[in-house]
Amino acid sequence: VTIKGISETMRGLLRSLSIDENHVYSVVAVGNTTMSHLFLGVDPKNLSVAPFIPCYRPRTVVKGGRLGLPMHPEGTVHVLANISGYVGSDTLGVAMATKLWEQKGYSLAVDIGTNGEIILGYKGWLLACSAAAGPAFEGAHIQNGMRAGDGAIESVLLENGTVRLGVIGDMPPQGICGSGLIDAVAELLRCGLLGVSGRLAGEKSPALSQPLGGRLRTVGGMREFVLAFAGEQGNERDIVITQKDIRELQLAKAAIAAGIAVLLKEVKIEASQIDRIYLAGAFGNYLDREKAVVLGMFPGISVDKIIPIGNAAAEGAGLCLLSLGERKMADRIASFVKPVELSTHVEFNDLFVREIGFPPLGGKGAS
Repeated sequence: VTIKGISETMRGLLRSLSIDENHVYSVVAVGNTTMSHLFLGVDPKNLSVAPFIPCYRPRTVVKGGRLGLPMHPEGTVHVLANISGYVGSDTLGVAMATKLWEQKGYSLAVDIGTNGEIILGYKGWLLACSAAAGPAFEGAHIQNGMRAGDGAIESVLLENGTVRLGVIGDMPPQGICGSGLIDAVAELLRCGLLGVSGRLAGEKSPALSQPLGGRLRTVGGMREFVLAFAGEQGNERDIVITQKDIRELQLAKAAIAAGIAVLLKEVKIEASQIDRIYLAGAFGNYLDREKAVVLGMFPGISVDKIIPIGNAAAEGAGLCLLSLGERKMADRIASFVKPVELSTHVEFNDLFVREIGFPPLGGKGAS
């Protein structure tokens, strides 16, 4: 299935550029450790049990004909090295794109998805970990969640008693994606309709006296906030943020924040010493940095240090596709990155629990 999906994408790209399949002589592939195994037809079951050892780590080179990809059968496919069972070649791609080991001071790169891969670079060294952020940032496990496509709410502003929604494709909203979820929760927090514990204002809360308070309701025993009533913005059904959605977001952001905190403790520095944090992945381009800071996703790191860089994993793969020197450098980098296993780290659970709540805004929260 993995090869079939990639092959279909390749064929579509080649058709759009009028390139014959047999003129493709080299491919570089990156992905998480499990996907890299599936791509090569290797059983990834070792990754599901302790001590989570991958079947291969170094860069693997195979012929295109062996994998059945739409390319010259004698062409080469380079699958970049995995770093550990949880940190795959996609993270190596991010490292190659950012060159963290060459940066002055302390640098972080965070690739946010179902797993949040985090790299810390300093003085020529690299540490990496993978935080199980869950799929909330991709719109999954969210009641009206969806991926970032046409109809997805990508931004939310609560202002003067009104709800302003930014919708991808400038069409009636159909659901909400990760960036919209972060916006909505940050706005609810700012307006006092959400407490720092993550609880929506109760039915007797004084916060309900504000104009937007009428959008809070209880359905099936659960509190929720209505972003758009059915028909309000051309939508066919109510689109809501539920208490469970907020909890999912809290778990995801806490995993990222705790993962960063663990890496900082490994090198004995404070968050204030970080000089820059690169936000990788398509999600990072749409994320409102200020809202992420409001929610405590990057505790202790000021918004001016956050730099969105787009799909850095693909950029790193592209560098390795075009340069033998970059491929050899990637091999060296993969061999000296220190993977940090969060599930066995003595402080991770405590740090995770500490980061569940939201930072105080200086005003009264919901009750």
